[in-house]
Amino acid sequence: MLDVTALTRAPFAGPRSILRVMQVLAKLGAFPEGQTLAQLCRSLAVPKTTLFTLLKVLEGARYLVNDDGVYRLGSEAVALGALLAESPKRSFPHCATGTLQALCRRTGETGFLAVLTPDRLHCKYVAVIETENWLRFSVKLGSHKPAYATGSGRAMLAYLPTDEVKPLLEKFRFERLTGKTIASRRALLASLKAVRARGVSIVDSGTVAGVVSVAAPIFAADGRVTAALSAGGPTARIGERMQAVVAAVRDGAEEISRILGYRGEWPAD
Repeated sequence: MLDVTALTRAPFAGPRSILRVMQVLAKLGAFPEGQTLAQLCRSLAVPKTTLFTLLKVLEGARYLVNDDGVYRLGSEAVALGALLAESPKRSFPHCATGTLQALCRRTGETGFLAVLTPDRLHCKYVAVIETENWLRFSVKLGSHKPAYATGSGRAMLAYLPTDEVKPLLEKFRFERLTGKTIASRRALLASLKAVRARGVSIVDSGTVAGVVSVAAPIFAADGRVTAALSAGGPTARIGERMQAVVAAVRDGAEEISRILGYRGEWPAD
């Protein structure tokens, strides 16, 4: 589903009618029960006469249906949405490739996408794009790392429901992978609290000494955390521009969340 708010804010250089079509489809996609002309006028801030003409054109082409003054998505709009949703390149993690590439370019560091394993004790790297810097952090695609020790893992653990995190604390077997690896349940809980406070996880030398990971949560349409986006590289290099890297990771994680259909505040409460 498209983000109506983003469409309203978006700059445009072409005909307004193109943008308005997208706004109408996005708005009605968010309201399956439909909207009246008056409701659409108020929410989209479009003149009534202009919007009425647009709605009649879309209705004639079967992108909308009109039941006693209530407009809903028509067969052509539904078919188009299904076609886009079924495309392999729209599924995760393929749909996030462009964002991951942009993160790599913006930060100059390797970018990763990770998900939690079914037992939630490890994170699995499902997409990796390496920077061209000769000194870089590398992770093998498909590899697993302890969730408690990684930036990606903590970014996801921090946004799991409390009743799901507590049982995990009893299952983690804290191993000192480096001198800075978290080694207790109390330390992990404090770290997860910090992640929620700032919306990102910053882990220095969690699994590899001298490497820092900056990660942020990705939310699915239902608001549940489903993955994490991270940038990783030498501590000394990232440390000099931490603020910019954090901003890039946060922006990328929110963008992927929107692609997956999440429409709430980011990060989720």
